[in-house]
Amino acid sequence: MLEAALFGAIAQSALVLGALLVWKFPQLKKPAIVGGLMAFGAGAVISAVSIDLVSISYEEAGEMPTALGIAIGCGAYFTIIKLLERRGEEEQPHELLEEGGLTSVTEAAGDVQGATKKEARNLTVGMVIDGVPESIAVGLTLHTASIGVSGALVGSIFIAAIPEAIGIAAALLAGGIALGSILLRFSFIVIIGGVFSAIGYTLLVGASDSSQAIIQSIAAGALLVVVINEMIPIAVRNVKGWAGIIGAAGFVFSAFLTWASGG
Repeated sequence: MLEAALFGAIAQSALVLGALLVWKFPQLKKPAIVGGLMAFGAGAVISAVSIDLVSISYEEAGEMPTALGIAIGCGAYFTIIKLLERRGEEEQPHELLEEGGLTSVTEAAGDVQGATKKEARNLTVGMVIDGVPESIAVGLTLHTASIGVSGALVGSIFIAAIPEAIGIAAALLAGGIALGSILLRFSFIVIIGGVFSAIGYTLLVGASDSSQAIIQSIAAGALLVVVINEMIPIAVRNVKGWAGIIGAAGFVFSAFLTWASGG
């Protein structure tokens, strides 16, 4: 369980790295850089979902439990994000949250707009929601696959989290929030990642193949919504047609990590 917690924390630690990078190198906020990182990360996450999560779930329990889990994961994540966005729109109807959570702030990375205290709160909650299914997925793979496969998933999540952290940290810094406060928020999410990775690992002790498949594919479904709704649109807006090429490179990179590990 401690190993699972460590893997989960490492995956989310990219948030802290991203915040430090954007503070030290403001040029990282340029749309082309954020978009390129987002495209690469999107490809990496798609690879991790398909190779490290869905395929293993299918092998363990077949198509029905896997499909059911994906549907639950997609629906649950989508509902939570919509509720969060609705609350944000009611409080700040004409500002960053107007177009929805993390996407709006990352899009603003090229022309940084300051986040209000309410927006900063909602963004922090949104990042926690993002990290929970990812962390659970990391813990699950320690049961259903090799450590190398879990390492591939951790690497994919780590890469994908960097542009997200850059965009959000840029908005928070522009809003007058101190770097120390931002690092404290992000460190809290790292801790949450470790906790939920351990929970994901523990949930599968003695569980049936069908239960394992459903739990694992729930995480896959949530990650698919993250990639399609948040990462891909940002990548396409910022790097245009290059998003597909860069995304393919991210897919191959993540797949190579799995193949190299013998997964």
